[in-house]
Amino acid sequence: MPVTSQRVAVNRCLDANASLEIDEACFSILNEYNRSVTLYSYSSDCYQCANAPPQAILPAGKNTTLVVSTKYPLHVFYKDTYEYCHTTYNFKEHGSYGWNISQEQLCSQIYTIREPINSYLPIFAAFMVFVLLAILFATIKVIVRVIKGKLSPDNIHDDLDELQETETPTPIVRTNRSSTRIRSIDTLRGIAVLWMIFVNNGGGKYVFFNHSAWNGLTVADLVLPWFAWIMGLSITIAKRSELRVSNSRGKIILRCLQRALILVLLGLMVNSIHSKSLKDLRFPGVLQLLAVSYFVCATIETVFIRAHSQDDVLQFGRFSILRDILNNWAQWLIILAIVTTHTLITFTLPVPNCPTGYLGPGGYYNFGKFPNCTGGAAGYIDRLVFGSHMYSKTDNPVYGTILPHDPEGIMNTISIILVVYMGVHAGKILLLYYQCNARVIRWLLWSFVTGIIGGILCRFDKEAGVIPVSKKMMSLSFTLTVSCFAFLLYAILHFLVDYKQCWSGAPFIYAGLNPITLYVGHIITMGLFPWAWQLTHATHWSLLAMNLWTTALWGVVAYWLYLKDIIISV
Repeated sequence: MPVTSQRVAVNRCLDANASLEIDEACFSILNEYNRSVTLYSYSSDCYQCANAPPQAILPAGKNTTLVVSTKYPLHVFYKDTYEYCHTTYNFKEHGSYGWNISQEQLCSQIYTIREPINSYLPIFAAFMVFVLLAILFATIKVIVRVIKGKLSPDNIHDDLDELQETETPTPIVRTNRSSTRIRSIDTLRGIAVLWMIFVNNGGGKYVFFNHSAWNGLTVADLVLPWFAWIMGLSITIAKRSELRVSNSRGKIILRCLQRALILVLLGLMVNSIHSKSLKDLRFPGVLQLLAVSYFVCATIETVFIRAHSQDDVLQFGRFSILRDILNNWAQWLIILAIVTTHTLITFTLPVPNCPTGYLGPGGYYNFGKFPNCTGGAAGYIDRLVFGSHMYSKTDNPVYGTILPHDPEGIMNTISIILVVYMGVHAGKILLLYYQCNARVIRWLLWSFVTGIIGGILCRFDKEAGVIPVSKKMMSLSFTLTVSCFAFLLYAILHFLVDYKQCWSGAPFIYAGLNPITLYVGHIITMGLFPWAWQLTHATHWSLLAMNLWTTALWGVVAYWLYLKDIIISV
C-alpha cells in the first residue's frame, strides 16, 4: 500500500522514540470539513489505477498523520460524495509534509513541514570511494612498473657487455587458461554477473537498482538479458572451435544437451533453498531459462554453422557487406519463426475471462477491470503448466495483489532466445571481420536497428505502445531494447579492451571467468556472514555499504580463482 495508517501499531510519525524506515515520510492532512472524508492514494507509476482501495478515514476537524511511501510519486485525492483535489506529489525520504482540505478552498498545495534527507548521497559517496580506489591502484601500478623498469637487468650495462656479441634469447611467454580468452567477452560477462549479485542482494533498496514493477526499464532489468546475450556470443566462438577438432555434429549437440541439463539441475537446487517442500519447489528459474535458450541456439548453430569459413567477398558480390547475414539466412529464418510463434500466442491465445492480447499485471491496472489476468497468455500458460511450482509472489508494490506470474516462465524463455541469438550474431561479426572498425560499425548498426524497432513497438513510451517494454513479460520490445544496449556496450568494450588495450577489463574480467560459480555461490551464501549480516536499523547508507561489500567480496573470490588459474565451467 502506498499510504499506511498506523493506528493499531505505533505511529512512527508521532512517537518520539520511533524512527522512520527506508523510503518513508510523514504526511499530515488537516480535515476542516464538518464530516469525515476518505483518503485515496496510489503510485503515479500505476497506469490507469483510479480504482485503488481507500487508505484512511480522515475525521472531521482533525489533523491525521500517516506514514507514506516515497518509492514512487503518489497520486492522492479524497472522496465524500464526489472525488476532490486530485494531485500528484513526489514525497522525499524522512520528510514531513502537510495538506489542508476544506469546504471553502477544497484543498491547498501540499507543503513541507520538515525537510527530507538526501537519500541519494550514499550513491555519490560510494561512487567517489570507488573512483579514489581506482586512482590509487592505478598509481601504485605505475609506480611498481617504474621501479621494476629501473631495477631490471636489461637496464644494467657495462663495457664488457658492449664488447660481447650475444644473440638475443627468445622470451619465454607463459600462458594460462585465462590468457587465451577474449578479454572483452569476460569483461561484459563479469559486469553482468557482479551487477546481478548487487541487485539480488537488494541494491541498497533503491527503486532504480531493482526490477521495474511491470512496464518500464531499470538498470536491474538489463543484467539477465546481457548475460544471455554474451552467452550467445560465446556460443559462436565455442561451436566454431569444436567443429574444427570434431566432425561429429551429433556429439556436439549431445554435449550441449548435457550442459543444459546440468544448468537445469543447478537451477532446481538453487530454487530448493527457498522451498519448504517439493510441493512448492519452483521449476522455472534464471539458470533454467539460460539452459533452454542456450540449447536451442547452440543446436541451431551446430546444425548450420560452417566448419571452415567460406565467406569470400566475391561469393556475394555487391551484397558482400551483408555476408554476415546472408551466410546465416537459415538460422535467422528459424529464429524469426520462433519470434513469430511467440507473438501469435501472446496476442491470439484465448485466456478465460481476459481480453485477447492482454499484457498487463492485473490488480489495479487498467482501472482494475481485469484483476485476474496477470501476464495474459504467458501468465495463463505458466499457471496452467506449473501450478504451485512457480514464482509465487503476488504482492506488487505498484499494482497491489496480482496472480502468480513467473518472470522466467515458458513464454519468457522462448522470448529470450532472440536475445541469445543476437549475441550469436555479434559473435559471427567478431569472427568474420578482422578490422576493428568493421566490427564496431556493424555492432553499432545492429544497436541502432534493434533500438529503433523496439522504440517503434513501444512508441518510445512506458505504457502507450503496442508492445510495452516489460521485463516481467520479456516482451518483444524489451528483448530488442536490451539487445540494443548490449550491442552498444560490447562495441565500446571491444574497442577499449581488445583493440586499444587502454583498459584490462579489471576487476570485472575476473568475475567473467567463473560466472556460474559466482551466481550459484551468492545464492547459497545470501544473508550469511561474512557476505551479509542483520542490521538493527537499516538505512540506505548501511544497506548500500553491505550490498557493495557483498559484491566486492565475490569480486575478490573471482580474483583468487583467477590467480589460481581455476575456471569452473559447466
